[in-house]
Amino acid sequence: MLQVDPGRIERSLIETAPGRPQWGRVVGGDWDRDWELFDDRQVPRGLTQRFEEGNPWQETALYDAYVGQLKRFGNAWEYTSIDGFEQRCREIERLYEAIERDGYRVQAQLRERGTAIGTRADEINVDIGRDGTIYWRTYGQHRLAIAKLLDIETVPVIVQRRHREWQRVRDRVRKQDWVAVDEDHHGHPDLSDLREDGAE
Repeated sequence: MLQVDPGRIERSLIETAPGRPQWGRVVGGDWDRDWELFDDRQVPRGLTQRFEEGNPWQETALYDAYVGQLKRFGNAWEYTSIDGFEQRCREIERLYEAIERDGYRVQAQLRERGTAIGTRADEINVDIGRDGTIYWRTYGQHRLAIAKLLDIETVPVIVQRRHREWQRVRDRVRKQDWVAVDEDHHGHPDLSDLREDGAE
């Protein structure tokens, strides 16, 4: 997993998520051109409204997101009625408190403590676009929003997909051809594992 400053993940993709995780895929095309600001999504907005502004959960965008998911899919975060909203909010509050108290933990660490709530898919998943932009993708939305609110320095993320153009940059770095790599990318978290010296 990559270690990434959560503040660096400013965008999320608008496209429909695939039915299954796409970990490790390299894909060309224009999929990285259609995005929205992550913080403008209903879940991050709702968490900001609750934890920073002190609004009751029912008066946050998270409530709207929950109701919208119930209408579209018949469930929202594994709950099948509006009655589950309060339970979901309690889970989010416990997650926020745990990250604030203990720092950010991946599911494997939580499993060792007996407090895991999910699988690898529940980690923050990202895609990396043609220019190295890191986009939130499908999983770990609440965790990323909380990490941003708590100013966590870095979080582990799983890369689902890289743009073919970005993979070419990685290939050049793997060959230690730093001359051909844009200077802005030298400290990119998705290149640090390829450097001979391991430095960022």
